[in-house]
Amino acid sequence: MDYQPFTSSSATDHPVAFINPQAPLLDLLTYAGLRIRAARDMLDSLTDMTSRHADHLDLQRFSSVATLLLQDGCDVLQVAEQQALQLPE
Repeated sequence: MDYQPFTSSSATDHPVAFINPQAPLLDLLTYAGLRIRAARDMLDSLTDMTSRHADHLDLQRFSSVATLLLQDGCDVLQVAEQQALQLPE
């Protein structure tokens, strides 16, 4: 079974986080959806903030976390799409 490293795992010389492309399609979609919705909700919270309520470091942290969540979700969604293309019609 060939596990695929998360894109975010490329920050190191040796990937440590992987996607199981053999996982059931529903599990892959659930995982991707959770991460994408978490990033959406966090970014939605940012829309209520003003520069007076958050400093530069806070905004940078929110941005980094949202990027990681979205990248992981998109990586898994890509694997789910590949798996769905292989389903018999």
